[in-house]
Amino acid sequence: MKYTNKYDIPKEIIRAIENDQYTRGNSDISVTGLLQPPRIRLLERKHHDDIVLDYSDETWKILGQAVHAILERANENYDDTITEQRLFAEIEGWTVSGQTDSLAVHDKILKDYKVTSVWTVVNALKEGKSDWEKQLNCYAYLYKHNTGETINQLNIIAIARDWNRRELQRRGGDYPKSSIITIDIPLWSEQEQLQFFKDRVSFHRSSEFKHSMDGELPLCSDEDRWKREDTFRVIKKGRKRAIRVLPSLKEAEEFLGSNEDGLSIEISKGESIRCGAYCNVAQFCNQYKEELANG
Repeated sequence: MKYTNKYDIPKEIIRAIENDQYTRGNSDISVTGLLQPPRIRLLERKHHDDIVLDYSDETWKILGQAVHAILERANENYDDTITEQRLFAEIEGWTVSGQTDSLAVHDKILKDYKVTSVWTVVNALKEGKSDWEKQLNCYAYLYKHNTGETINQLNIIAIARDWNRRELQRRGGDYPKSSIITIDIPLWSEQEQLQFFKDRVSFHRSSEFKHSMDGELPLCSDEDRWKREDTFRVIKKGRKRAIRVLPSLKEAEEFLGSNEDGLSIEISKGESIRCGAYCNVAQFCNQYKEELANG
């Protein structure tokens, strides 16, 4: 992996970015890797030396590292909290590992700290966040597997990096009341957690085998690609702007039928957000290239 420095990031910050000591330990795959689509994981492995990132894309990692370092230092002498502990389990022939950020042992509450955006927090509180739910349930299973003790509650402690008091006063409503927000995460049964592990390990193993045999990669799903829904724009001839944008073809056709002639429907394909802005291997991905080619 190569880095550019288009925006003259100071050397001190570059050193901090390069000092990332993350490792999956002595395991075949980490929880982070397990949650990745196999296509992305395998393309990152294949094109590791060809991937080019800019240091500016990595600066948010420093905030996460700083939070974890402060928590670890502040809690190292307390018996009720374990920080930065890597846990292991054998699943379907693979060793899987995961590292928790902070575990309140006395209450059996598993907490993961996330430096994130207000937008992400608001949406997580409204609709949940699938990646966080999967990640924390994996950690809960690993903790039980390694200690024999059951986790009773899962929390994300979100630190909203762009929280602003004036925005709170202006917007109110669902805007977070504080820059630090505790989000309850649904806790699965131990059987559900284990089954999820088995399904993901099997998916990654079969994908690796097929790729080694014929070079094929499984397609990323709409969920993997963070794909937005298609929308249907009702257009009047001679006008650039849509008269109405509707979420389904049926609604667009119904609107068309009850209004004047000279209207037509134009499909606006939903954007794959991850592919367009957050995937390091999009340039090597034939699925994404075909999507762009097909409009």
